Amino acid sequence: MIRRITHWLIPMLAVVTLAGTPAHAQQTLDFYVQRNLRDLQSSAAVISKDDRELAKIGRDFVEAYNLQKREFFLKEPGCVRMQGKKGVVTVRFITNGNRKLTEVSSLHIHSVKDLTQAPDEGETALDFGLITPSVLEKMDGRFLRMEPRGGKNCAVFEMWFRAQPRPKHTVWLDPATKTVVDHIEHHRGRRRPGFKKRFAFSEVRQIGGVNVPARVDIYNGENQLAGSSRYENIRVNVGLDDKLFQF
Repeated sequence: MIRRITHWLIPMLAVVTLAGTPAHAQQTLDFYVQRNLRDLQSSAAVISKDDRELAKIGRDFVEAYNLQKREFFLKEPGCVRMQGKKGVVTVRFITNGNRKLTEVSSLHIHSVKDLTQAPDEGETALDFGLITPSVLEKMDGRFLRMEPRGGKNCAVFEMWFRAQPRPKHTVWLDPATKTVVDHIEHHRGRRRPGFKKRFAFSEVRQIGGVNVPARVDIYNGENQLAGSSRYENIRVNVGLDDKLFQF
């Protein structure tokens, strides 16, 4: 009799987890949205890099990891600024909604691209291991399964931009911190095997009431570690000026 009751009770207990949060809530992307995040800024230190492995992702990743004094700024809705120095040259990328600026002022490079049909070429909060309201405004997703990842029991989702269903993204989300644990971006076409790149996020810190991953490891399509960075001097909700993202 006890054994029968146990077999009946275990599935029932699994329905309510994380301090009473229903399991079905964890199976919706809306559950993971960081609604308290208005803006974020940080610097980034390179822990390790392998230019050969980075090049398998793209030359822009090689360039990014060779920049010094890297700084990141994020502001809702949908604004991201990334910049760094290469010697005396400042390189700057700004995504603001459906537009992206690439600027190298000393070389007179000032290129603006319309991302309306290619939103994956811009940066979002997802690149920092976070899902914000502006991310869900552009992306759809579906729950796949619960699965261990990075020592956590994660909810696995397939995600895609509404304006650009390919490439697909597979994302592992931690219900406890509501942050991304793993993010795989697949190739745009159906015929190429494997994936394009993978981001693994860890060292989550709570800053200003928001959980933020402080470390990101990037892997190429061969699942080889290409580079690792740690975000430092992270500040949340400091009231970043809109001018940082204007161009």
